[in-house]
Amino acid sequence: MKTHWEFFKEGDHSFGLFYPRHYILAGFDSHESAQTAEQELRNQGFSDEEVRSATGAFVVGELESVEDASFLDRLKAWVSRFVGTEAGYIDDDLELARSGGAFLFIYAPTDADCRRAMAALEPQRPVFARRYLPMAIERLIYPARVQPDV
Repeated sequence: MKTHWEFFKEGDHSFGLFYPRHYILAGFDSHESAQTAEQELRNQGFSDEEVRSATGAFVVGELESVEDASFLDRLKAWVSRFVGTEAGYIDDDLELARSGGAFLFIYAPTDADCRRAMAALEPQRPVFARRYLPMAIERLIYPARVQPDV
């Protein structure tokens, strides 16, 4: 696999997929909005080591990229997409990045850290937010999907 971002304290992959364990990933409609949210979290006491914004191109091109994945890694990605787990979120991230969006990462290893982060994050109005737990992804803010008429 590629060398990825050293910002993540506990690595950024699991079973060949992007999985920043103990981080909240929040999507924003622009890099400026993500940077504004990052600054607000810093104003509320989060350190440089706990919060960081990134462009959509960086996240999907560098962090979520699996171009050099092995066959087994690609198979795991296909299975997770089939059952609607991590890879489905990568599709959401790609869609946001293609429309000019950006991302904010917040280290939240405990439930108390998550509550503190969400109290600061929610007023910033992210498009979505999810938390990567050791065995699951927790949806914190997620819009309802509009299904096309068939």
